[in-house]
Amino acid sequence: MSIGGSSWQDRRPEVVGTIVAAGILPAVEPRHLARRITRTHYNAASSFQALLRAARCTPSTAGRMPAAADNFGMHWARRAVLPYSCFYLSPGQQSLGSGMDIETGKKTSNFRRWSRVVVWTAFTVIVFVRYGFFRDRFEPPPRQRVAFQQPGRFQRPPTQVRAATSEVPSDLWRIQIEIGSRDVQKLRGYWWQGQRGSPQGRPEVFATVREGGVTYTNVAIHLKGAAGSFRHFDDKPALTLNFSKHANDQQFHGYTKISLNNSVQDPSYLSEALTREMFDAADVPVPRADHATVLINGRDLGLYVLTEGFGKTFLKRYFKNVKGNLYDSGFVQDINGDLGVNSGDHPDDRAGLERLITAATTPAGTNQWQRLNEVLDMDRFITFLALEMMTCHWDGYALNRNNYRVFHDLETDRMVFMPHGLDQMFGWPQGRFSVEAPIDPARLHPDGMVARAVLNTPQGYQLYFKRLDELQANIFDEERLTKRLGELAQRIRPTLASYDLEDEHDRAVSNLRRRMIERTRIVKRLLTEPRQSPQVQEPIQFDRDGSARLSNWRPHTGQQGGTLRFNRTDEKDGSLLHVTANRGGGVGSWRSSVLLGRGRYRFEGRARVQGVVNGGVCLRISGTQVGPQSIAAGEWVPLQFQFSIAEPVRNLVLVCELSAPRGEAWFDVNSLRLVRE
Repeated sequence: MSIGGSSWQDRRPEVVGTIVAAGILPAVEPRHLARRITRTHYNAASSFQALLRAARCTPSTAGRMPAAADNFGMHWARRAVLPYSCFYLSPGQQSLGSGMDIETGKKTSNFRRWSRVVVWTAFTVIVFVRYGFFRDRFEPPPRQRVAFQQPGRFQRPPTQVRAATSEVPSDLWRIQIEIGSRDVQKLRGYWWQGQRGSPQGRPEVFATVREGGVTYTNVAIHLKGAAGSFRHFDDKPALTLNFSKHANDQQFHGYTKISLNNSVQDPSYLSEALTREMFDAADVPVPRADHATVLINGRDLGLYVLTEGFGKTFLKRYFKNVKGNLYDSGFVQDINGDLGVNSGDHPDDRAGLERLITAATTPAGTNQWQRLNEVLDMDRFITFLALEMMTCHWDGYALNRNNYRVFHDLETDRMVFMPHGLDQMFGWPQGRFSVEAPIDPARLHPDGMVARAVLNTPQGYQLYFKRLDELQANIFDEERLTKRLGELAQRIRPTLASYDLEDEHDRAVSNLRRRMIERTRIVKRLLTEPRQSPQVQEPIQFDRDGSARLSNWRPHTGQQGGTLRFNRTDEKDGSLLHVTANRGGGVGSWRSSVLLGRGRYRFEGRARVQGVVNGGVCLRISGTQVGPQSIAAGEWVPLQFQFSIAEPVRNLVLVCELSAPRGEAWFDVNSLRLVRE
């Protein structure tokens, strides 16, 4: 048998090389292989793909090899690829496969020809094993990207992290965290998916922690944070460390669990510590806060706010019996949402929480105050509400159904609310709750169902204002707060100075002090103004056709990146609810609270837009997520939202929403109605 004019024996090296190149190498996807080649060899990689495709050559394809070789590098193609790329050559090219060196014209030795076969076979095996069997192990770190479902809305600039320029003072804890390379990859793979994103569990890995000469092993660690505070592992991540989960009785300075907060929303690093001290002084259970510097695998990330974790160790400071369930609010949901359980001997027993939901949704005038008192630690809850309002906790339970915990105290068989996420207080300038915010529930319109239920009763309303007076006199005092702020600032300033951040910190502390002083004076003034009586909400009444008109619409600012304006206008078609977004806009809405019984409903109405860019409008109920609908400009378009209520009675908020960086939207008041299906 002869091949291309030569015998099989003479052509064995070329045949073997051809089988390798034409059979095994193409099994590795050329694009996948080329992607692993450095960027500086991109053009070479493209030509290498052409050579691989030409490896399974025919008389017609063999002629294309020299052209590809010219592009790839003639020397390498001639000496390495062409002798083994094909063994069926056209008559004019038969000399290429006869054991001749193309460059010199001399016949190559068997040793040299077989050496090439061995080298290329080894190369093929290495590439196949590397990118076929061990692809994940050698996968490079993911590129920095926005992984949220709404690109741009949750995008955050990289956090400013500076290396220490002088010796870091030893008066604060210096926590060194060591994480294995495989576990690092797990943490790198996690991104917070956004409120509307698909759920993704936070991966938990093991770490070794060193501090003050003490080594802690088998420490469970995961990334924490949500819309505002989440940062990727390669940025300045917020972390939760559990010391006793996999090592019984292991504690870090008396704590079994801690959170390391990156404080990216509080450049003063003081809001958490100061506000938690206020809640604690008012007998509202709250974990402690401190400070520490953090290193992860030798990477110095600077100062963090260290907070005590929620759990039985924390609960023992306030309660005799800590066996009850401690519920985690998650992200922006009320007590009737899917709350997790931080601790508790019987996590599946949610009877206490169900009783609270029932009491909060009981129609006004049917012994609601008595039912709430039977299941809720009312004294602590009133204090909890008052402090949230006084400190402008816009992202807390009362105003946003976020950042809270609920504990079932089995000793009293009552539910106790606790604050969380206290890093944007005293009129945070980018929040929707400014330093000028009112404290009267009649003007605030709380979102939390328990807050609404309590403050809608005459007894709860009166007790709330009485508690405001007490707190203003004993805790929310300008001189007391500013003095404590100065003490806390002086404690951490030397550490920040070692990172050359003292100037930025001084400005942040000055800003916080200014807002704090202004807020204490505003609260003092508001407490002297006349107060409105609470409006007892009655269940909505439906017509014979099963529909109900809606009223009492109020403006509401959500996520804000620019300017949002609200006003009511009257046209020949009737009264209109108007929202205008400019300079980055955000999410603005008109809202109305209604009391509904069990059943299926449809919220419907008409909307019109003008100049809306990259956004749209929608109708929904608070607590649900609906993507904005893009509609034609200048035309009235019908919208609707269907929902069901399983509870006997539920207080909910209807929402007419514009979500856009720029544009205007109008909602026709006369068309807005509820239909019972």
